[in-house]
Amino acid sequence: MDFWALFLTLGLTLVGIRLLQRFASRFHLIDEPNYRSMHAEPVPRGGGIVFVPAALLGFALASPGLFASHLPEMAALGVILGIGLLDDRHEAPPKMKFLVIALATLILWEEGLLIDHVGRYFGFELRFGWMALPFTFFALAGFTNAFNLIDGIDGLAATLALLILGGIAWLGWKAGDAYLLGLSLFFMAGVVGFLLFNWHPASIFMGDSGSLTLGFLIGMLSIHALSYLPSVSVLYLGAIPILDTLVAMIRRKRAGYSAMEPDRCHFHHLLLGRVKSVPKTVAVLALLQGGFIILGLSWRKGEDQTLALLLFLLMLLGVYRLVQLMIRAQGVECYSGEKKPSSKEER
Repeated sequence: MDFWALFLTLGLTLVGIRLLQRFASRFHLIDEPNYRSMHAEPVPRGGGIVFVPAALLGFALASPGLFASHLPEMAALGVILGIGLLDDRHEAPPKMKFLVIALATLILWEEGLLIDHVGRYFGFELRFGWMALPFTFFALAGFTNAFNLIDGIDGLAATLALLILGGIAWLGWKAGDAYLLGLSLFFMAGVVGFLLFNWHPASIFMGDSGSLTLGFLIGMLSIHALSYLPSVSVLYLGAIPILDTLVAMIRRKRAGYSAMEPDRCHFHHLLLGRVKSVPKTVAVLALLQGGFIILGLSWRKGEDQTLALLLFLLMLLGVYRLVQLMIRAQGVECYSGEKKPSSKEER
């Protein structure tokens, strides 16, 4: 590993973020507060347009052969970065985001990167066959959106990304996979540079250009990691974003809203309402995510994954009940619209 290239990525990110902060208003990259915001004043956003190119450049300079051999995947990341930047400036429609993620998934499909075999459950091997492409899109779109949603308080998304990418990097090192190790480390270097400005109180947000790209990157690398891990381990690698999103979707549907309806009752919002400190909230969620990663990396490939899946489903149920209790205890109004929840659970 060329450490000079890692330091170059870090340095470019630090300089780039400072420049972006200075010129953000000129390029309409300002996050205005709304009812779901944790900040009261306008804050520059779009940090992803700095640390993503810095990470890719560092990786290309350090490992030109690997970069060239995975050029379609780099192009897919570029496509996601593009829609993220468009959203940071003009609020791109959700359907457009999903279409772009579908395009990026097709690019990966052309490269042969698909989720086909997802392991053995109750003694039966589960394969998707012709459904592999739509399932891969569902998985990538789901986690990309989940990581986008977890970016709700200062430093949280960046911290979780560091932990997840760190787990993938460790797996790459252990398996001797230079691509998994290298790309993870370079994005970690970029995220570290960004986090120095995004830690509470944040002076810049990563925006969709950062959260969407990081979500897609982690999903893409997780597909690569299936060569060394059982597929259920991926649920644990991205546990906090996945559990938060699934719980939010279930809660919204049961309350009579669309599963995609924005609200301010994500787990990190409720935990912040309990501990009253952004850094402590991030620390608690980081510790939980770290535990999930260790657990996910402990499952062995080739074994029956029923127990691991059932355990994850039990945790989903537990988090759902905990969120409902916290909503009641704090008396939080989750939604801004006039429509009232149809379920007693959120009244």
